[in-house]
Amino acid sequence: MLRTLKPANPRTSRALSTAQIRTSNTSPALSFRSLLSALRSQNDLIDITQPTSPDLEIAALTRRVYETHSPAPLFHNVTGTDPKTNLFKILGAPVGLRADPATRFGRIALQLNLPVTSTPLDILEKLISAKHSTPIPPVHVPSASAPCKENILHGSQIDMTKWPIPRLHPLDGGTYLSTYGFHILQSPDKAWTSWSISRTMHVANEPRTLVSPIMPGQHIAQVHQMWADQGAKDTPWALVLGGPPAAAFVGGMPLPSYVSEDGYIGALCGSPLEVVKCETNDLYVPANAEIVLEGRISTTEKVGEGPMAEYHGYGFPDEAVPEPRMEVDCVTYRHDPVVPICVAGFAPDETHTVWGAAISAEILDALRGAEVPVTMAWMPYEAQCCWVVVSVDVAGLGRMGIGKEELSRRVGEVVFGTHAGWEAPKVLVVGDDVDVTDIGQVVWALATRYRPGVDEMVFGEVSGLPMIPYMTRASRKEVPNPGKGGKSVVNLLLSAEFEGKRPWVPAGFEGLYSEEVKGRVLGRWEELFGKQ
Repeated sequence: MLRTLKPANPRTSRALSTAQIRTSNTSPALSFRSLLSALRSQNDLIDITQPTSPDLEIAALTRRVYETHSPAPLFHNVTGTDPKTNLFKILGAPVGLRADPATRFGRIALQLNLPVTSTPLDILEKLISAKHSTPIPPVHVPSASAPCKENILHGSQIDMTKWPIPRLHPLDGGTYLSTYGFHILQSPDKAWTSWSISRTMHVANEPRTLVSPIMPGQHIAQVHQMWADQGAKDTPWALVLGGPPAAAFVGGMPLPSYVSEDGYIGALCGSPLEVVKCETNDLYVPANAEIVLEGRISTTEKVGEGPMAEYHGYGFPDEAVPEPRMEVDCVTYRHDPVVPICVAGFAPDETHTVWGAAISAEILDALRGAEVPVTMAWMPYEAQCCWVVVSVDVAGLGRMGIGKEELSRRVGEVVFGTHAGWEAPKVLVVGDDVDVTDIGQVVWALATRYRPGVDEMVFGEVSGLPMIPYMTRASRKEVPNPGKGGKSVVNLLLSAEFEGKRPWVPAGFEGLYSEEVKGRVLGRWEELFGKQ
């Protein structure tokens, strides 16, 4: 069973003084402005003041940043729009990777209040620890002290046709205002507040209309359906752009249904988040957000959304898909706001660094809870979030006395029984001699330990994300239901490992030679080969 967050303790936030809360809300995890400052001070942000077009040019520069592990680009001069309504700057690659191996995951770490030298396991352990901590509910602040209320637009004052909304990929069906913002909805009984990420497209020529994919299985869809079931015409809604970095991260996490992300953010950061009431509905949003859009999601009207190139690395010339209309009634924003964007495609971008890490943490936690002797779970970026590689403590596996069929069945039932597993189609199980965060080692294990027709267990009837190309691009005869199946567990353990043995030596520098020999080699390395 998946372990869940502890019940909220409303006294937790009161134990912190107002000064302490305000100080914590200026950390890079809880303040987007502080994150920008931290990235700049660490030479991980480039200020681009030259004119740059929102029509593909900003996206192309950002995509190149991901693929070269370059500093995040902040575009100050976005062209092609009315200068009087050029509302915001644009930050690309907010959670891209760094080139320096020692701080490769530094952008993720900053947004979780971790050192920039943190490893993938450090990141997962932080997420898991917060999940099992007591939630710290947010604190409400008055509108007068909320930076996101510095400017307010109502009704006809809003004209998104004049905003510098970027077009990200040549085959996209429109421009996308939000690819790294998050939606806030609340159940009609106010028992569940959901913060979730779903891309949001501006409907062409419409001053106040947006649209997002709202797929069954997503929490945004579940809450929206609750309002529809009550006969409501609309679902109250808010969209946050440039919110607290930890909040955007948590918004992409596959937390269980009915777990409110706002308390999880407090647990993750060790301090409550400051929130403020919306102008036109009863939702609460982060007080220091860059931009907040308030409005309604229709339960009856739909407009076309997409297509858009996605996390799996493909762009297809599809037809738009009808999705619920989102109407904006009010926009509040800070002076000189900045909007972060994700340009999805080949890994690693935010759909892999954030989503992949979040899914990995949930799966690692679930397997631990089921007493599978797992040491690590990781979604390799190179596999586009389509693999989860699980490493098993071979000594512990030997004590269990089970075979590969039983292990594959247990792992599959646990993983595919979680909300995270809905998004994870293939699980590879390896021994703990393999570093699952090193794609080279994963490929080595897959190439040498998998026997076709013997080492794979297919789970054909479980639900899954229907966006993967091998599901949606197959014929209806091959895949009658794209939302079912397409999942498997692949065993990459050799027979001896099920007995707790490993009768081989990995034939690489680390595995072959003694510490004494390696020490002598490394001691001479710079003299012989220079710094590398």
